[in-house]
Amino acid sequence: MGKNWNLNILRRVIKCSKSVVWLIALLAICGSSVAGTIKPDYIKITQVPTKQRVDITIGGELFTSLLYADSLKKPSLYPIYTAKQNMVTRGWPIMPQHMDRTDYSHQFGLWFNYGSVNGADYWDNQIGVDTLAKPYGYIKLQKVSNIISGEGKAGFTITCRWINPGSKAVIEETSVFVFKVEHGVRIIDRSVTLKALTNVEFKDSKQGLYGFRGATELGQPVTGLETAMLMGDNVKSKNDSIPLTGHFTSSEGVQGEAVFAKRAKWMKLTGLVHNESVTLLLMDHPQNINYPAYWLARSNALMSLNPFGAEVFTNGREKMNFTLAKGKQVNFKYRFVQGGKDMDNNTIERLFSDFTADSL
Repeated sequence: MGKNWNLNILRRVIKCSKSVVWLIALLAICGSSVAGTIKPDYIKITQVPTKQRVDITIGGELFTSLLYADSLKKPSLYPIYTAKQNMVTRGWPIMPQHMDRTDYSHQFGLWFNYGSVNGADYWDNQIGVDTLAKPYGYIKLQKVSNIISGEGKAGFTITCRWINPGSKAVIEETSVFVFKVEHGVRIIDRSVTLKALTNVEFKDSKQGLYGFRGATELGQPVTGLETAMLMGDNVKSKNDSIPLTGHFTSSEGVQGEAVFAKRAKWMKLTGLVHNESVTLLLMDHPQNINYPAYWLARSNALMSLNPFGAEVFTNGREKMNFTLAKGKQVNFKYRFVQGGKDMDNNTIERLFSDFTADSL
């Protein structure tokens, strides 16, 4: 009986060992999924062609999506979330939030376009625009490629065509997106190459070139008013107000509303979104044309770098009409940063230095 008992024990041990082996094998197969749920800095890129978007998640939570439906007139990263899942982009017109401003429906997310390309406006084009009022162009995504997910860093490439009012492509765009997480700071780098398919002129305009529209709460209080009322058409009474907490600071130390039309290496927008302190940055690159760019920065939480808008920003003292001959190309590189209230100037300058150390 002792021998039979020992044999039964041995069989159970072997059976248990086989189960452990199968469990280890199963974990190996599913390891990336399991790791993705437990590693907070794992960045995953997922294209969803049926929805015309690319999702970027960090630690399993949505960070942002690249939306490229034809109706939107341009690809845009929207919405953009903090690690606490607070949206730092304005919700309206795609995902309206409580008390959102409802001005300028073409301003959503983080995007790249321009107001005057061979006489066509690619900046103001939007859903329901009167195409007879002025000539509008749009940007159509052709392909998403080079998708790479990873721990702390991921990215993909898009190819687009800038289509003029006559339905002809005038520019081929290649944009490389790189997403990073560094010590809790979220970074989006975008390298853009524009190749002229015909002779192209970027006529001097204030509308451009790389823009971001922040959450309504990140609007900057208007000077002289204790409480800034939102003037969007969804405001029904004077009691319907929302605290505006935004504040601009440029790399040159210019503050508040005075940053408009000034040159700067980077622009910082700070404020509260659902009581979370956030710091948002847009950065120019020294190898970009006309660096450092002029800033189209407004109290409604719009900030945009514009290397071509000299005439408006200098009250006519300067003018810049940039031309690109057929077959030639031009490069741009920009960085967007989302961090918290603890982002001091030393951290910002380190991020800027790391960014500008890379050539275009």
